[in-house]
Amino acid sequence: MLTPIRERRPLLPVPASVSRLVMRVLVFCVAASLPIHAQQAGSAAREMFPDGAIPEIDAAPHTEEPERESNPAAAMEPAWFLGRDSAGNVDQKIKLQSDFAVGDRVRLGLLLGQDFIYNSLPRSGFNTEDIRQAGVTSQWHPNDALKFEAMVGVSQLAATAANDQPVRQAFIPTSKVQALFTPPGGIVKVDLEFKRFIFDLSPELVANRAVRNDFVVHPQVSLPSGWRFRELAEMGPATSTGESNARYNSEFTVGHKLGKGSELYSTYSTLHYAQASDAGYFSPDLVQNIAGGWTTDLDRKSLSLSLDFGAGAGHARAHGSNFGPWGLSLEAQSYLTWSLHSGRELRASYEFYYDQSNPAVAESQSGAWHMSVLTVSFRWAGK
Repeated sequence: MLTPIRERRPLLPVPASVSRLVMRVLVFCVAASLPIHAQQAGSAAREMFPDGAIPEIDAAPHTEEPERESNPAAAMEPAWFLGRDSAGNVDQKIKLQSDFAVGDRVRLGLLLGQDFIYNSLPRSGFNTEDIRQAGVTSQWHPNDALKFEAMVGVSQLAATAANDQPVRQAFIPTSKVQALFTPPGGIVKVDLEFKRFIFDLSPELVANRAVRNDFVVHPQVSLPSGWRFRELAEMGPATSTGESNARYNSEFTVGHKLGKGSELYSTYSTLHYAQASDAGYFSPDLVQNIAGGWTTDLDRKSLSLSLDFGAGAGHARAHGSNFGPWGLSLEAQSYLTWSLHSGRELRASYEFYYDQSNPAVAESQSGAWHMSVLTVSFRWAGK
């Protein structure tokens, strides 16, 4: 996704004030000097599923040149998702999305989602949280270089309890607005996005009504020599019952092509929260990570497979304390697309994340946090 696009660190500790200043200056410079594009990136591995109850599958996340997309009269896509982490949190999602063409360049659609989040550990003390989502989607492609996508919806959270206190049913607005720009030549690509979604990594987070609002800037520059530079900046408020926080995440990646469909890359990333949170998510003052990896795309007639493997090290500093020890981080991602006849397509993905110093949830056990994610969907498009 990854992201992929789906949080990483330097060899020496950097003061928090300096790190944040450098990050903001770089974000401003890159965003101001580049036009706009279209490669979707996932959040960092530690805080996955940026679209809340409606996960997306990027079946070909490393495509170099954008292909002209077809515009079928109608399409439907059911999807199933299962995520499980070492803290016992389990997330099961069911999604149904349909859309239809309105002219040559516009599509409108509807989506429905059902989400069940629970903790499988004995005596966890958490209820099973139920989220229902409905929304309206739209796409507009005024030309081959520019693409706009939007979703406006609402999530219904069932009544529950948090800290032994009853919590009433809630209706929370969700949204996603994205502008993608790929100028001719494919040298520069930029993705600008805003997302508002339920922070649903654990039942505790859902019970505390945790919501994230992310402003995302994701530019990419590809040079003729095979080098590629990518930057991802996410910032925005994270809110929960009686609490408001601010989150900043930034990733800087340098990659080099190996042949036609493979790439070696190195990534440095930072993650910062303005204050510690009691809502249930890991909210350090600063996380730093440095990692390297390899990615490749394989196409065989009707089958397309994307693989991504990465390894690195990072450390975290809680608010008011020093950095902890460096710990190992690993990730593996695979995306499979099987194109059938008559506009039918089966998609599946499996992702694994492991991190000794940067868990996603505050209740992670003393051992390293890890998570597995499986997604399967089927898209049918009629002529």
